[in-house]
Amino acid sequence: METTHTQNYKQRWIVKTVLSICLSFTLGCLLMLSSCTMPGGNQNISKIRLSIQNTLPIARKNVPIVLTGTELRNVNPDFSFKAYSVVTGKAPREVMIPAQADDLDNDGELDQLCFLLNLGDGETKEVSILYDPSVRATLTLDINKQTRAAIFPELNVVAAMESNLIAYTLKPNGAFRAYGKKRVELFSMDTMFEYELDPQRPLSPELRNHFVSNGITLSQQVQIEVAKPQQQWILRDLENQETYFIRKSHGSAVSGLGHPTVTGPQLDVVQSMGLSLNALLNPETPNMVPLNTVENLIGCGGIALWDKTTETMTPLPTEGDYIRILANGAIRSVVQRIIPEWNFNGETRQLTSTTFIYGENPWVEHHVHIDGNLPTNYAIATGIPNLQDTNSVDREQGWIWSWGTDPRGIDTLGIALLVPIQHEVAFIDPDASEKRVLPVILTPDADGRLNYRTFAIWGSGIDGFETETEFADYVQITTTALTTPPVIKFLPPEEK
Repeated sequence: METTHTQNYKQRWIVKTVLSICLSFTLGCLLMLSSCTMPGGNQNISKIRLSIQNTLPIARKNVPIVLTGTELRNVNPDFSFKAYSVVTGKAPREVMIPAQADDLDNDGELDQLCFLLNLGDGETKEVSILYDPSVRATLTLDINKQTRAAIFPELNVVAAMESNLIAYTLKPNGAFRAYGKKRVELFSMDTMFEYELDPQRPLSPELRNHFVSNGITLSQQVQIEVAKPQQQWILRDLENQETYFIRKSHGSAVSGLGHPTVTGPQLDVVQSMGLSLNALLNPETPNMVPLNTVENLIGCGGIALWDKTTETMTPLPTEGDYIRILANGAIRSVVQRIIPEWNFNGETRQLTSTTFIYGENPWVEHHVHIDGNLPTNYAIATGIPNLQDTNSVDREQGWIWSWGTDPRGIDTLGIALLVPIQHEVAFIDPDASEKRVLPVILTPDADGRLNYRTFAIWGSGIDGFETETEFADYVQITTTALTTPPVIKFLPPEEK
């Protein structure tokens, strides 16, 4: 009898296979036609070339690259979002990468192109955007969808959003609540197979049989990535569009025949829960775990009004606001909340709070705009939970983090907030024994704008850390990457 996991796997495989064929045929035509030199070939396929350079001495995974329609039309005035694809490399060995176009100013016209890119230590990649300006209809297929945004009135929230790594609910008072996604434990195998987890080696029939015996059939198109040398690997089944994570576990004591025995290290094969917002509708679900309480006005990276004179916070008004889902795509989702009349002792302002979440990334990015700016004695308060074990602030680099356990006291948890250094920011040092939140006070710039990032790394999630040191290092690397974005240069057209 088939297990539920096997049945679900087969259903996902059928759906993804059909969608993959459709997408490959439609967008693959752009690849073939772009390199076609036969007489009578489609001459409307155009190309915009650019180089993207990682100037850091560290590898960077799933870096969001965002280009505006204005930037692209400055290069090629006939650029169109109607039919496009993004590829890396050069013909005839171009490789298509997932991309999406969004309408972020809500005027009915697509205005941003976004895709995720892996860059090695100091690596420069050439990327091409292929498009056909003669196409009139727009085709969008979300293959291997990694983000989602939705409105769930049942949860008493204004909106909810997620990547495959984390989920957030946006509370009416301005607070954010993060949810960890428990990884799915599939099976374990002997560490003798570790030598096969080499990107240059094919998988042996013996290793493949471990997957088969657990109801998983791998295709021939399999890639191995080293996430952490000798500790963690990522196995991507490109044809079936499934991703598996392999982690070396430590030995543990188990009971056997009434006597404790010790097992040695093993290779544990796990999988992400994937998109699972609907699981929040069942409060008893064990797989979506709240990572912060909702007892304060901020939660995990939310916002409130800060009175500089009294040093007090006021929640956002819960009436008169409205929500827009600006994007609900495969690699990026965007939620926007607008309060058109925010009252400050007789003065009114419009607040626009826009939150971005990207696939394969644990962080969310918040953009706040006050139309007309705030009165001088007010600022925006945000912050993160104080997890009690330890916390750290670096005012020069603009980050604050907290480390401890989740509210259940079971799994490790690290939460951080990163602020671009050009912002006017004040980190308030609380007494750890009395304060449950680590506040950060932000003053919008002259245009009434500010932005920051928050993220939570949960021990039982697919990206969990076991030690405070690992988390602290990750905060430092993420901060460095935020302040040093890849260098993007448009390249001249290729000679025909």
